[in-house]
Amino acid sequence: MQKLKPDFEEVSPLKMIPLSLKLNPTVLDNMEAVRNRTRQNRNTYINLAIDVYNHYQRYKMMKKILDKESAFGSLYYFQIIKDLEEIKETKVTNIFDQ
Repeated sequence: MQKLKPDFEEVSPLKMIPLSLKLNPTVLDNMEAVRNRTRQNRNTYINLAIDVYNHYQRYKMMKKILDKESAFGSLYYFQIIKDLEEIKETKVTNIFDQ
């Protein structure tokens, strides 16, 4: 199985931006337990976690857009079907049957 790579590229520590965080102690303890088990350093783990969260948020945004567009598209096609049924009812298609 191929190992997935994050969207961000590895940069030297000199190019990284320092950030101060206030974490919930429970979240920190859970993070440390997982991080120790995966044997990743803290910065890499947090960068990967943020990358995964960003992917999730983009997925939610795209799903919302897609749901809205598909609803609009289905209304459009229902109108087309309705128009075609009206044409059939008016027997305009009988002209082509002869």
